[in-house]
Amino acid sequence: MKKILFALTLAAVSGYVYAQTPAQEPAQAPAPPEIKVEKIVTAAAVAGREPANETSAFDRTAGRVYTWTRILTTEAPVRIKHVYYADDKKVAEIMLDVKARTYRVWSNKSVWPGNWKVEVTDEAGTVLAAVTFTVARTAARPASAEVPTQGK
Repeated sequence: MKKILFALTLAAVSGYVYAQTPAQEPAQAPAPPEIKVEKIVTAAAVAGREPANETSAFDRTAGRVYTWTRILTTEAPVRIKHVYYADDKKVAEIMLDVKARTYRVWSNKSVWPGNWKVEVTDEAGTVLAAVTFTVARTAARPASAEVPTQGK
């Protein structure tokens, strides 16, 4: 009789413990890394991993423009894109690898006269930042070599 009573008590306690175990929630996908653009500029060149001759107005003879970006992210590696637009028409997408939580990346693009925009996006296409620049439609006029004369 003691064995039967013990078995019934054990079964009741096991059922109670089982019933009190919280249901496990399905595993959630990890949150995507947070990506922040700390700085974005356009420049005539990149030297020593830094933008050289930063500007947003280029002469039509510039030929090539560099877009330099400093990225902060909660995880690395991640990928971003520089998406180039000329007069509101997409003309290029350049994928860039961000290999550390603080990282500098840049791309360059052959350009022609017009109004330009470069968007920095994450892999999902979310726009993180943008920069605009212009390439002059006409050549800059050279300064006159003549010295103006003063009236008497």
